Amino acid sequence: MQTVALKDQNSLSEHAQESSLALPAMFLAWSPPSHTRRSELVARRLDIPLRRVHVLKKKPYLAPLRYAIQALLTLIVLFHERPKVVLVQNPPIFAPLFAWIYCALTRSSLVIDSHTDALQSSAWEWSLPLHRFLSRRAKATLVTNAHLAQILQGWGAKSQIIMDVPSELPAGKPYPLEHPFNIAMVSSYAPDEPLGEVIQVAGSLPDIGFYVTGDLRWGSKRLPADPPSNLHLTGFLPDDEYYGLLRSVHAVMALTTEDHTMQRGACEAVWLGQPIITSHWPVLRRSFHKGAIHVDNTAEGIRAGILHMRAVHEHLTGEVQLLQEERRRQWQAIVTQLEALLLPVSGEHRTTDAGDTA
Repeated sequence: MQTVALKDQNSLSEHAQESSLALPAMFLAWSPPSHTRRSELVARRLDIPLRRVHVLKKKPYLAPLRYAIQALLTLIVLFHERPKVVLVQNPPIFAPLFAWIYCALTRSSLVIDSHTDALQSSAWEWSLPLHRFLSRRAKATLVTNAHLAQILQGWGAKSQIIMDVPSELPAGKPYPLEHPFNIAMVSSYAPDEPLGEVIQVAGSLPDIGFYVTGDLRWGSKRLPADPPSNLHLTGFLPDDEYYGLLRSVHAVMALTTEDHTMQRGACEAVWLGQPIITSHWPVLRRSFHKGAIHVDNTAEGIRAGILHMRAVHEHLTGEVQLLQEERRRQWQAIVTQLEALLLPVSGEHRTTDAGDTA
C-alpha cells in the first residue's frame, strides 16, 4: 500500500492556500500514482491528505484478491484516521462502496469523484446500479462535464462539476527534441485514441516531430513494425521527463473518439502554458475555447490541425494565459460550493484571512 499525505507538504502556492478547504477530510484512491493525477490535484488544492490504497500487479486474474486486500486496508485507514468527509475516486466502484460502509457506520459524509469511465465505459457498465445506489447516498458526485451531471440528476443524485483543477506542475528537465517543430501526444494507448491516424499523419509530415507518451506494453499491438522516423515513442515517463517534454514541445495533442470525455493531457497543457490540439467534441470546444485547435479524428483533420498550429502557435500560447485566469476564477466558485455542501456536516467553520473576501 502506498500512502501519500499531501497535506503535510509545504508546496501550496498563494492561489492554492486561498482555495483550500478547511475540513477534517481525506481523499481515497484505489489506483497507483499514474492513474490518480486528478485526485492528487484536487487533494492538493483542497489541502487534504490523499491516501492511495493499491496492492499487487494490475492483472485481471489478481483482481478479486487485490480488491479484497484493498477493502480491508481501506477500512483500517479510515477507522484509524476517522475523517468526517471522505472523497473517493471511482473507478473502481469498490472504493466508494467501502468508503460508504465507513461513512454509514460513523455518520460521516461521502463524496464520489467519478471519472468518465465510471459512467460511460463498457468495462464498468455492470457497476452502474451500484454506482446509482452510492451516489444517491453521497453528499455529491464530482464529474467533469454537464452531460455526466445530467446522468446523475436522472438518478436523483447530487453532482458537482469540476472540469479542471488549477495546477502548479513541475518544471521538469528539458527534453531533447530533434525537429524544427514538435508535438507531444499525451497517450495511454486507450482504445478511444486515434493512434493509427496520428501515425499516418506523422509519415506525411517528416519535418515535424511527434512524441507519443504512454506505457508501450499497452500499445504494442497498435504500433506498426516500421514507424516513421519522426515518430518517437517515449514509453511511460517519470514526472520530471514527462513535464519536461510537455514544456519543451511547441504544442500538446490530446485526442479522443469518445464524446463527453475530458482530456487530462489538455488540462495539463493549460497549466504548462502550452497550446493544445484536441478533438472536435462539444465538451472539448467549451472547455478549451481559447488556446486550442479542435480537429476531426481523421488523418486529414489531424494533419490540417497540426499545420494550422505550426502557423499560429505563438498567438495561441498567449490565449492559454487568459484561459488559466478563467480556470482560477471557476475554481474559487467551486470551492465555495463545496464548502457550502460539506462544512455544515463537518461542524467546522472556515477561517477568513486577509486573502479572502467577506
